[in-house]
Amino acid sequence: MVFKIIVTGSFNSGKTEFIKRISEIVPITTDKPVTEQELKEIKTLTTVAMDFGRLTVDEDITVHLYATPGQERFDFIYPLLLKNALAIIILGDITDEKSIKDVVKYYKKFKSLKRLPTVVALTKIDLKNSVPEDRIKEYLSELPEDVPILKIDATNKEHVKRTILTALQMLFESDEEQEIV
Repeated sequence: MVFKIIVTGSFNSGKTEFIKRISEIVPITTDKPVTEQELKEIKTLTTVAMDFGRLTVDEDITVHLYATPGQERFDFIYPLLLKNALAIIILGDITDEKSIKDVVKYYKKFKSLKRLPTVVALTKIDLKNSVPEDRIKEYLSELPEDVPILKIDATNKEHVKRTILTALQMLFESDEEQEIV
């Protein structure tokens, strides 16, 4: 069975790295040079369509991962990527207050398009300048209590795997709940 999971989040939150770190194939990326002057100072390349990677969990489960662009001007692609998607992973940069605040914005945007099990992963825990915990809780307080919030390093394969497995677990639990009803 193939499971399609969307990986989304703000500019520079680690989506491309997340896909690259776990994919068993050479990821398909659509990186192009950053054109906005203020963003060029942060990084030189950005995703303009999507990134794609694949992970085989076991002989019965394969995960296709699709990462969205992090700039709002590309949000027209969200409905296309959501077709047949079964879960969403929203990344936020733990060192960037705006990125953390944007997690709720992404949650609401995707929820308005399609209700799916969602996992939040705050990236860059390997960096020293993270936003204080009380502010993180404040910024993410609008998220439902059943949305897991993980703290990960998107360059750490085990952290990425744990995030994907959490999304799959939520998906299986929601299927079980539907069968009971």
